[in-house]
Amino acid sequence: MAEIHLGCAAKGECPGCRFTPQQVLAELLKAGMGMCGFVLRRGHPESDAQDSVDDSFPPEMAPRFARLLQVALDVVRTLPLADGHLAAPAVQAVHIAMNFSTVRPAEIEQLWFPRDDPWRYVDPLFSCLAGVLDHAVGSDEAASLADTIDGYQFEFPPLAMAVARLVTDHARVRERLFQQVYPDNTVDYTVLPEERGGLSAKLVRLMRIPQGGLLPTAAGDLLLALLGHDIKGFVMAVGYGNAAGYMVARGIPIPQDIVDQVRSSVDASAMVDPVTGRRLDRADVERELAAMTDEEKEREAERLFVLFERLNKTGVVKVANPVRVAAECGRLEEPDGSSSK
Repeated sequence: MAEIHLGCAAKGECPGCRFTPQQVLAELLKAGMGMCGFVLRRGHPESDAQDSVDDSFPPEMAPRFARLLQVALDVVRTLPLADGHLAAPAVQAVHIAMNFSTVRPAEIEQLWFPRDDPWRYVDPLFSCLAGVLDHAVGSDEAASLADTIDGYQFEFPPLAMAVARLVTDHARVRERLFQQVYPDNTVDYTVLPEERGGLSAKLVRLMRIPQGGLLPTAAGDLLLALLGHDIKGFVMAVGYGNAAGYMVARGIPIPQDIVDQVRSSVDASAMVDPVTGRRLDRADVERELAAMTDEEKEREAERLFVLFERLNKTGVVKVANPVRVAAECGRLEEPDGSSSK
């Protein structure tokens, strides 16, 4: 494997060869990935799974595969994306890289962070993730993505897992990549999470896909890692409506006081909607209501009523249905010309 010239593989050139360098490299890495799987199964048998620190190589075995990890990282760094997809060797390389710890043993950590250039592999790995995410999500709404994301099931999840592990294990990586996902180094609560623009919105839109396979969970894992595994901060950043599916899949309980915590975290004149993750000032609400017709207000009230009833039925979040409260207090009026039901 060490004899493969990555420059030729990147160009796809090999005059007179039956197979291209990329094809040869992909097959070699596939064999390497098979060996990784064999070692991992032996190192983490099912009976010991709960006692293992993580699902990466056992520390005593990892140094034997150090050269394989370095080749895999060099492949990811060298081969460019093609039409928003990883090259075939890079797909195998990412699957290999995600099997390694980034902190143990010491020789493996040094491979991830070379002394002469600590970001040699972190930046290209994240660049690949961002490129795949940009192409997979684009500017489409989440509802229209279900038919287009199947081709990324073997690319985005391992990329997200490798990056999430780096972010979780190394504070400096988290700080560096957080700034790229949230360029202003803050979460903008004045805009819906899926409409904020940039990588954060695209990750949230992946989480919203009802039948997205591994993609919604992978996107949620990455966002949670970037947010320091702070459950309350995560729900506030992406909105409970977007986070609910991911948290159920991961078995993460939502604290009973999450709504109160979210609302008390901002000033008294504004609140963060715990369902949407958007902060609405009273003036914003009044402007939006003024622009709506009576029929639109009625439809929105019905939608909110059903949504809050569903949240309460889960038993995870208990919050008074604002539409029901408003009706009981006489603050809701029947639109002119419509009949009562």
